[in-house]
Amino acid sequence: MREKAIVVSKKGNKAEVEVIRTSACAKCKACSLGSEKKVIKVWVQNDVNANVGQVVEIEIENRALISATFIMYVIPLVSFLLGVILGLNFANTLNINIAWEEPFSLLTGLLFMSLAFLAIYLNNKRFEKSRMFTSRIVNILDE
Repeated sequence: MREKAIVVSKKGNKAEVEVIRTSACAKCKACSLGSEKKVIKVWVQNDVNANVGQVVEIEIENRALISATFIMYVIPLVSFLLGVILGLNFANTLNINIAWEEPFSLLTGLLFMSLAFLAIYLNNKRFEKSRMFTSRIVNILDE
């Protein structure tokens, strides 16, 4: 996936860029930015030595985008569903009153989902160090 951005600062071989939102962003409700005028700033690999103020094209590999989406959405969802199923089974094993089986399984599901998010959070530094999840500047658009 490629997007246009403006370099706002540099630090070594990294650059902080401000992503230029397209008109499609205003109509999309996929993220919390929606039609608001919030700015998206990210650190990217600056192998082309872009300078502050230049308009650049940044890229993140599709495989990385799909992997990140899987990590942030699918793993917690599966953990929640697994927790609900295990909670129902465990409630039967513990002979929990039938009126409390569903709330117990809901709480178990929420616990499993929370543990999944905690595992993701604890591994965040490792994900940040991985070049797979790092966006990079691929082209300087204005010279």
